[in-house]
Amino acid sequence: MILGSFHHKLCLFDFRYRRMRLTVDNRIKNGLDAEYVEQDDDVLEKTRNQFDEYLNGDRQKFDIPLLTVGTDFQKQVWCALMEVPYGITLTYLQLAKNINNQKAVRAVAAANGANAIGLIIPCHRIIGSNGELVGYAGGLPIKKRLLKLEQSNFTLTDDEKYSFIGSKETRYDGFFFSAVKTTGIFCLPSCRAKKPNRENVVFYDTKKEAIDNGYRACKICSP
Repeated sequence: MILGSFHHKLCLFDFRYRRMRLTVDNRIKNGLDAEYVEQDDDVLEKTRNQFDEYLNGDRQKFDIPLLTVGTDFQKQVWCALMEVPYGITLTYLQLAKNINNQKAVRAVAAANGANAIGLIIPCHRIIGSNGELVGYAGGLPIKKRLLKLEQSNFTLTDDEKYSFIGSKETRYDGFFFSAVKTTGIFCLPSCRAKKPNRENVVFYDTKKEAIDNGYRACKICSP
């Protein structure tokens, strides 16, 4: 990883050998009107320590002052990424909906790829619409390992999952699916349909599991 700070804020936490390395570096240099100088400071040390805690499964949120360098749209996407909880994945479409611009899926994907503060601004939690892992600066094997690490340290009870049904919050969409025994339909947690009774609901981790158990996708939320 390569780290950079400016005026006591982290502006770079990225994979050294990623694609677009020069593009990202130049954007930061030009945006801050600064040159890179090799040195250390308290912000970089704190980032390294918290990164180690994250990798050890001891940290789910970072407490680092950030300085993002990009367009207003990119910053809007990066702010939305910061709202995606540990252990949760969203699709690019869901992320676009979260910034009230669902037609800008490609632009959202591009902003996701331009993120220069990886992990802390968690672009690794964004996946393809079919649930496949796509596009990551550190490579898909690393993305897979990061998601596996987070999901192994994050669980919800069935009662907690039920509490999120009908809340219209999208942060758990893709993390689990609720299926209703009486209708044979499965939904996203944020579905706008009437909330079913608890005794009629079962939960699945993936769409495939729900379909394999005989449930069909809801036409309202299109999981």
